[in-house]
Amino acid sequence: MITQKSQLRRQLRQSRAATSIADRQSAAWALTHYPPILQQLRRGKKIAFYVPVGSELSAWPLIFLALQRGCLVYLPVVPESGRKLHFVRLNQHAVWHVGAYDIPVPFNTEHCQARDLDTVFVPLLGFDESLARLGQGGGFYDTTFAFRRHRQSWKKPRLIGLAFECQRVPALPCEPWDLCLDGLATELSFYRPI
Repeated sequence: MITQKSQLRRQLRQSRAATSIADRQSAAWALTHYPPILQQLRRGKKIAFYVPVGSELSAWPLIFLALQRGCLVYLPVVPESGRKLHFVRLNQHAVWHVGAYDIPVPFNTEHCQARDLDTVFVPLLGFDESLARLGQGGGFYDTTFAFRRHRQSWKKPRLIGLAFECQRVPALPCEPWDLCLDGLATELSFYRPI
């Protein structure tokens, strides 16, 4: 299964990278019009996003919209050791620096635990009809939100993937620790699990 996932990651990275700049920008702005996303972006809600790296779908239009709507916006910080992300507040006082994997992160003393977030918008390489998620392979999101697997009904925070339609595959190979998403948005539609 590891070889299968590695091959799939390589193919999906190539597909994603082939998306034109104009299509990337159009897709990122299209997400700001989906009612299921707008319902999440309410004043005072703790919402986490990601800083797009490489060919990832840009979350910036949603970040700006969330700030405009009065959300408390957080970004993940990859730890120097271990796989558990922590989340730092993005506001006008944040000073940016380069973190692990050359990902820009704001330096701010205000943090939020993963359990206290209301919604998390996550990057990914691939997804399928059941909204299984294939990430980069580091296991950071799977580890950080592993506590959700032990809950019977309450699934806070909601996990919503952001991707291009070209990242959709018929079925993903899944391990027991792989996260499933509560929703997923592409330039064409907002998907819910089947």
